[in-house]
Amino acid sequence: MKIPLISLIVTFSLCSYVSGHGYVAKLIVNGQSYSGNAPGAQATPSVIRQISDISPVKGATNPDLNCGLSAQLAADVATVNAGDSLAFDWRGGSDGDSNWPHNTGPMLTYMTSCGSTPCSQYNSSQSKWFKIQQVGLVDANSNTWAQAAVMNGATANVTLPATLAPGNYIIRHEIIALQLAVSVGGAEFYPSCSQISVGNSDQTGGPTEDELVLLPGAYSDTDPGIYDPNIYNPGASYTFPGPPVAAFAGGDSSGTSVSGDASASVSAAGSASTSAAGSSGTGSSSSSSSASQASPQSVCRLQRRMALTTSDSSTFTVPVSHKRRRSLLTGLFRDVALLYRGS
Repeated sequence: MKIPLISLIVTFSLCSYVSGHGYVAKLIVNGQSYSGNAPGAQATPSVIRQISDISPVKGATNPDLNCGLSAQLAADVATVNAGDSLAFDWRGGSDGDSNWPHNTGPMLTYMTSCGSTPCSQYNSSQSKWFKIQQVGLVDANSNTWAQAAVMNGATANVTLPATLAPGNYIIRHEIIALQLAVSVGGAEFYPSCSQISVGNSDQTGGPTEDELVLLPGAYSDTDPGIYDPNIYNPGASYTFPGPPVAAFAGGDSSGTSVSGDASASVSAAGSASTSAAGSSGTGSSSSSSSASQASPQSVCRLQRRMALTTSDSSTFTVPVSHKRRRSLLTGLFRDVALLYRGS
């Protein structure tokens, strides 16, 4: 079965146009909130390194994989302690006025030491990073990811290792959106870096040399967790990209995600985030005829159907049954109609 090229171009362009991207709008440490700057806006003092645009980093060797698109040094540093809980409030849109728009793919957390240099002056481009957390599939059978809770307004939560040695660090939280990862180069990387100072203690924990990686340098575009043609297959396991979680942080050398508990890594966002989500998520009472007001859920469904039903720009060639293909096409065009109605 063939679909005219122009139809695919129009549909995919619509998907790209309404597809929201986003950034970390807040870092919350033990209930204290540190606001970030909107991408490309006039900068004010923050602990979060500002990026230039909400678009994803594309390509595993892209220099912007380090801390995000044209990331700039931040002026402030958040004071924390080993074992503290941190929450990353990912928001969608250039002003952070909507929920995070994606629900498929892992969330990973890395750290690097700034050494004796204040992190507000530290160039991390050649720094070596260690991983302290990774979360992926919550339920492989239903293909539910921990990231889905972030799309519904939750924060992404990370606990610093209890034995982390004191010092100056950059903590890098990353979402890898895999809705288009059925093709090589389809993965979308969203790294965000925040500057922290871990308070004085008698802890001495840290990574071993073989647990340290460069970013970029830790991934390739063909790694199993970045290129994944089985990403939408119920029951399929997922292999995390990059190094294992550092042993002192409770690392798991398997690097495989098959199931888990989303509550361990995500939680309801604060009142400001909840309010913003209520005005832009699926529960919004407002409506618009503009496709740009489409819900993140509608966009993700459309991207998923496009990825499943197309393997090149002119012909549907996925080896699925006629009944399955007809179902996918029906859903695809239904989602396009929903986007036009501003669902």
